[in-house]
Amino acid sequence: MPPVAALRTALSAVQKRFPSLGSLRARAALALASTDPLYPTKVAIIPLDMDRTATKRVLDSLLLLEMPLSYSKLAANELEWHGTVKARTLGKDSRVQGSQQLSETVTNFIQMFGVPSSFLLKHNITFLESVRSPESHEDIYESCHLHLYISDSIPSLTERLPETIIPIQRILDLPSIPIESQNISSSAIVISTKSAESLLLSDDEWAQKSNLTTLSKILTDRDTLFRNLVKTVIKTCEDYVRASKSYVDTSLRTPAEGDDVRDIVAARKNWAQAAHTELRDVLVPGLESFAKESTWWKLYWVVDDLKEDIGERTVLNNFLPTAERALVFVLGRLSTAPTVRSTVSLSTSVFQTSAIQEKIDKIATSIAEAKREVKDVLLTTLHADAQRLIVSTFLLTQLPVALLATAGWYWFGYTGYSMSGLALLALVLGFKRVQSKWDALVSAFQREVHDAARAAIDAAEVEIYDAWEVKVADMESRIAGQQEVVDALKRNIE
Repeated sequence: MPPVAALRTALSAVQKRFPSLGSLRARAALALASTDPLYPTKVAIIPLDMDRTATKRVLDSLLLLEMPLSYSKLAANELEWHGTVKARTLGKDSRVQGSQQLSETVTNFIQMFGVPSSFLLKHNITFLESVRSPESHEDIYESCHLHLYISDSIPSLTERLPETIIPIQRILDLPSIPIESQNISSSAIVISTKSAESLLLSDDEWAQKSNLTTLSKILTDRDTLFRNLVKTVIKTCEDYVRASKSYVDTSLRTPAEGDDVRDIVAARKNWAQAAHTELRDVLVPGLESFAKESTWWKLYWVVDDLKEDIGERTVLNNFLPTAERALVFVLGRLSTAPTVRSTVSLSTSVFQTSAIQEKIDKIATSIAEAKREVKDVLLTTLHADAQRLIVSTFLLTQLPVALLATAGWYWFGYTGYSMSGLALLALVLGFKRVQSKWDALVSAFQREVHDAARAAIDAAEVEIYDAWEVKVADMESRIAGQQEVVDALKRNIE
């Protein structure tokens, strides 16, 4: 057995660092549990185009391996357990494990036996016998160290085998053992459970003559079974890492035409172009409408409507509304962008960290934040400046001069004509001051809103690119960590 502590660490890392690829996590969990010497070796017996009654002879015969005496010399009470197992229901899956006393539990889906079989007790083996086709044994049979595919025809063992990465052993069960059995099938072990049944009654060497001892050597070699299982974990992980690296190099960095990643890159570019167009064609006219509706001579009666009415209608409603909605779509594509390609179904969420998602969420609010700043800061400041301009002009220019003209006419005897001219001059000067000051304030406001919108677009475009780079860099870092796990497995299993 390889170094246990290092292997346990590496196998635990597989479950944490790799997504669920087929039965990868089930195999990693089985290998991890198998580092405990008390954990049983699990073997699945699966029929291939073979009569169920004939298939069951394989398990019946294996249970009697390494019995101290031949079947005929054993007392009846010593074989009671074997008769119970032989009488099992053929329509259900069966699990048979070693036990000091006979036990039987039957559910709707499986029948479980604990039997005092010397072979099972000595080698700590559990058999899982399937009654289903090879394509439908994906549940408990994934957690097996070895699959025994049983058939009585060579084509079934070569053409009917399902695609699986779990270690397998082909078993060809014939009525008798041919003299040159190795020429029948180089990849299969040839046994004869039918001859084993007849030899059981009289021959202590029945297992040898029916070639079951060859099969038992494979089943009892726990170290080889464990290594083969870990190698399947390594192969799946290597394939995943290789596909990930290839996808980073060929798609993420240099996306091909029609590739999902290329679509995302194009979407970011198209969004930025459309946003700048909207800035020119929608927001700028909106700012011009704001200036017209709040011109200086209207300011006296619209000053209180600058923020909530005119500003809301002409500026805020035109502040990149289409770009803001389109940005949500682009970021959604970025968030769910594929991060690896492979022939198996892969989980992309394994590469989506909370930090990246937070960055994407922050970008999604960039236009909304700029819009909020326009409303809460720029419009509020402009409204306050307008009120201050009107009040200061009236109190500091128009009112004092009007009072001075009134005093000159009333106390000092100046003519009403000359004093009314002075008051009119004060009024005109006040209006002139309001016009010049207000035009400057509106121009500055338009410029600041325009700059805020353009800065929001530019920042969002750059941050989208940065978020993608961070995502790719994070994926590359994770791939490097996964490669370290693979290297640790290979180093400790060799």
